[in-house]
Amino acid sequence: MIPVYNRASLIGRAVGSVLDQQFTDFELIVVDDGSTDDTCAGVQAFADPRIRLVRLESNRGSNAARNRGIEAATAPLVCFLDSDDVYLPHKLGTVVRFFEQRPQLDVLVDSFSKAYPSGDPHNLRRRTNPRIECSEEFAAALFSRRLWKATSAISVRRDAALKVGAFDETLKRRQDFDFLVRLCNQARCASTDEVLWVKTWTPGAISDDPSSFIRATLELCRRHPEYVKNPAYRPGLARDVTRHLGRMLGSGRVGRAARDFAALNRELGLARLAALVVEGGGELWRRRTARRQ
Repeated sequence: MIPVYNRASLIGRAVGSVLDQQFTDFELIVVDDGSTDDTCAGVQAFADPRIRLVRLESNRGSNAARNRGIEAATAPLVCFLDSDDVYLPHKLGTVVRFFEQRPQLDVLVDSFSKAYPSGDPHNLRRRTNPRIECSEEFAAALFSRRLWKATSAISVRRDAALKVGAFDETLKRRQDFDFLVRLCNQARCASTDEVLWVKTWTPGAISDDPSSFIRATLELCRRHPEYVKNPAYRPGLARDVTRHLGRMLGSGRVGRAARDFAALNRELGLARLAALVVEGGGELWRRRTARRQ
């Protein structure tokens, strides 16, 4: 299913990538989140009976749109696709076979390539996940940030998604992380190294807004205390915090870095925050050193 808001220039590409699948027995639910442009017309132009367009009267956010899509689905398995991403032709077939071969499985996170604007020297990077079929190992990889868990990488049994309350509509960022954490607690989760789709960087994405990152991260810490308390999970939090503060300072946004540091200090305490920065700095240094070798 595809949630979309004012993406008339992109929605045709996303829909086309689904219609081009080698596996053809699917329903494509597109949830228009109150668009004011020609997005709906772009969807309707396909005139394919497998497409169902659900129109929300007002803009309620991508999580609300995803939840309406989950509710509208009649198939037992739901795959997500953001409107600026595209599936590779073997995506759905691979996912369906994976679940058919593992009837006990509830959740799959696959791998992808990330495309940047043309002219960027890193125009296409593979984001390859480890092969995991144990929920405990999956949770450890998720918290420690060893999983690339973009929303379009998630496939889930509809019943499992509804059981955990689907996406939290109050979250503006890192909702995929929160959704997967809740699924880990009640469902059987796996990941694969098979690259099945392409994530496209687009200007103005929520993930490019530095002001929302620390708020979202602290909200995750409140909702999932194990993110801070479990030593096996903390490296991911340490890396996220340190990298964010480093990026703010490196780009000259000293005020933003100071405000975020203060927010982290209020929530976590100075001693814990200092330990996270030291741990995260060491991890980032080791990664840079490994890349140079």
